[in-house]
Amino acid sequence: MQAYEWILYKGKRILYMDIIAKEANVLREKIASIEPVVEKEPPKSILCISDVTGGVGTPEITQMLKDFTKHNEPYMKMTAVIGVVGVKKIIFSGVLMFTGRKNLVIKDSKQEAMDWLAEQ
Repeated sequence: MQAYEWILYKGKRILYMDIIAKEANVLREKIASIEPVVEKEPPKSILCISDVTGGVGTPEITQMLKDFTKHNEPYMKMTAVIGVVGVKKIIFSGVLMFTGRKNLVIKDSKQEAMDWLAEQ
């Protein structure tokens, strides 16, 4: 599966990013394929779902996610993150503190995220 796809939902264009990774090299490849897509969009225009379901939060992966989140900030209008459970909530809090982003929220499912983003 490709690391991203554009979804048209209730008239809104949503970028779905599969950033699920158990190994840093896998996440590195996904980020490398997504960054150019994000950079082509106007500032503050992207409605996004970031899926981390089942991923692993090693220190290296956590840092990569922080850097990726910071990189994407200028392009994101709003991001719903799915798959954040247990220890990942602590990592998520760290990402928010590191990046200073206020436009990230946790949702329980892809459907819930799409419904919420469609209202933004």
